[in-house]
Amino acid sequence: MQTSKSKRAKVVRRVATGAIAASAVGVAVAGVAVAARRTERVIPKLPAPGATIEVDLASKGLELVFAGQKVNTGALKGKATFEIESSKGDPSAVQTKVTEFYLTSPAKQGGVTIAFEAGARSVKGQSVLRHDKAGSPKLQHTLSVALTITVRYPEVLGLPGDTEEPLSLTAKDAATLVGKLNDFPPKGSRYKLKDEATLSLPGQPQSDVATILKFPLKVEGL
Repeated sequence: MQTSKSKRAKVVRRVATGAIAASAVGVAVAGVAVAARRTERVIPKLPAPGATIEVDLASKGLELVFAGQKVNTGALKGKATFEIESSKGDPSAVQTKVTEFYLTSPAKQGGVTIAFEAGARSVKGQSVLRHDKAGSPKLQHTLSVALTITVRYPEVLGLPGDTEEPLSLTAKDAATLVGKLNDFPPKGSRYKLKDEATLSLPGQPQSDVATILKFPLKVEGL
C-alpha cells in the first residue's frame, strides 16, 4: 500500500517529466523558427522597364598611369541616370541604359571631369542588371561606360604648369564596372573596375597615352 508520501513523490516526478518534455518541444520549435529565419531569403526585384533612375556618385579617386607615372585624381563626385529597358530573351535581367554619367573634382585637384560619351562607337558591351544566381539575395550590376576624361589643369598629371589647354583623354573601349547589390537603386553599393582601360588622345585612337588602373565607385544617394 502506497503511503501519501510516495504518492506525492510520483506526482512530483510526473510533473517534472512533463515540464522537461514541454521544454524540449519548446526548444525544438524555437530551433525550427531560427533555422527558418536563417534560410529565408528576400529576393530583390528587378526594376520595371520604362523606369528612369537617378543616383548620386562618389569616388575616392581615379588611379591611372600617365606617361609612365602613376597618378591619383583625388576625390570625385557626380551623378548618373539609368533608363531601364527589357533584356530580350532573358527575363532574369534588365538593361540599364546609361543616359548620364559624370564625376568631377575641385580645381585644386586638377579640375578633373569624367563623363559618359554618348553615342560613342567604343561601347561594345551593355549595362545589365541581373540576379547574381538563382535564389541569390544579391543582384549583379555591370556598367559598360565609354568615358572621356578632361583635366582642366594638366599639371596634376605632371605636365608643365603653364599648359593652357585642358587635356582630354578618351577610353579606347568602354570601361566596365561591376557591383554586387542588395537592391536597385543601389544606394551605398560599391563598384570596381573589371579590367584596366586604355586612354588615347581624341581623334588618335592609336595613341595609348594613359591607362586607368582603378576606378572605385560608390552610389551615395538617390
